[in-house]
Amino acid sequence: MVNRNSASTSTLWDFALALYAQPQVPDTCLQLQDEYNANVCLVLAMCWLDARQYALSDSGFSNLKLHISGWTTQIVEPLRRTRRQLKLPIDFFEQDETQTQLRNLVKQAELLAEKKLLKEIERWVDENSQAKDPITASNLERYMRELNAPLSLVSALRN
Repeated sequence: MVNRNSASTSTLWDFALALYAQPQVPDTCLQLQDEYNANVCLVLAMCWLDARQYALSDSGFSNLKLHISGWTTQIVEPLRRTRRQLKLPIDFFEQDETQTQLRNLVKQAELLAEKKLLKEIERWVDENSQAKDPITASNLERYMRELNAPLSLVSALRN
């Protein structure tokens, strides 16, 4: 379980690694990504903000999504598509160790792109943060409602 108190002192990247290592979190994140088109880095960031007791305003949330959209659509998503395609047979090409090695390299590149995205989210939050009043609404729950995802998935990300 990720310690809420450590969220205030840990980087978003460190928090995300610790949270993603928890049971059910990877499956929940993949379900949100595949079924609800969620940005998993944004999901993890919302968990981090909730743990830090920091609520983004509606305009702040919209501005953050706009800020990260270019990197997400131009870098992260194409790498993800390529990695997933490399799992499948390609017409007239035998699936072999070389294809597996290439997929692993693309997977590493995707992870680095996500790391950069998380660092950028943290930088943006630090530069655009307002007073850190006690949280009155969950950033994660707001994002789930926007995605029309069941709020029951939130519990898997908080345990």
